[in-house]
Amino acid sequence: MYVPVLEHNSDTAPILDVLSQLGQSKGPDLVTTSGDFPYGGLTFTSQRAVEAFASALDSIPIDDVHDINEPLRQLTMPLYAVGPATARSLEEIKKRHMPCCLIRGGEQAGTGDLLAKLILQDYNHFWNPAAGERKKPLLFLTGAKHRDIVPATLMSAPGNQRIEVQTMVVYATSESSSFASDIAKTLVATSTAHIRWVVIFSPTGGDSLLGALEWSADSNNTKSSLRRANPETFIATIGPTTRDYMKKTFDFSVDVCAATPSPEGVRQGIEEFMRTRVV
Repeated sequence: MYVPVLEHNSDTAPILDVLSQLGQSKGPDLVTTSGDFPYGGLTFTSQRAVEAFASALDSIPIDDVHDINEPLRQLTMPLYAVGPATARSLEEIKKRHMPCCLIRGGEQAGTGDLLAKLILQDYNHFWNPAAGERKKPLLFLTGAKHRDIVPATLMSAPGNQRIEVQTMVVYATSESSSFASDIAKTLVATSTAHIRWVVIFSPTGGDSLLGALEWSADSNNTKSSLRRANPETFIATIGPTTRDYMKKTFDFSVDVCAATPSPEGVRQGIEEFMRTRVV
């Protein structure tokens, strides 16, 4: 059973401002060069950021569609993605709007730390300072709440390895107003199951989930007092970010953290846990 935790609100205005720069040049080379575009690549660490970018592409004013879409199709820059799901989301954008771009990361970069390391190895090969080429900054499209591991790693790299990153907030995320009641109803509906797994895909909503499970703090409200009211209910997370959040914020250790941030990774983690669990 799937219970939505988050509500997302995209902000396409800053993306459209950047895209509009593609249509400002009137020179004959506009459709054959990406020189007028201020960034050398785009970086996405969530599907929500990809959705905001796609929404912006679909909302380009009709009078500007040709002037923006034609040069956009000629861009040959990398599109960096955390995890396979984000990379798959980018595939449709590449197919429809940016066929010459290269999607990098995905399965090989399931966390922000791994993606940052991949970018450091990959992005600098696009530029030849000896030929007078200027290394353009990367544009990091993200949510209002985000970790800075990617830009921090890239901008702290030594010497010529350093990559300038400009962060653009393109969506805001909040807990769904109905989540607390929705998860409570779902837990009641599944309360007779012999074994029940709850898979958390985002740090947001963790407190509501623990409250619904009655794994709450005692009257002293100390983090270490979280307890399990039902030992046959287990918790898995899609990746280390959510796992670490649950531990740091609630002093709660999840049962399984997927080795790869995907449904398959969660399934494999749960199966391994159940094989080794002492009954």
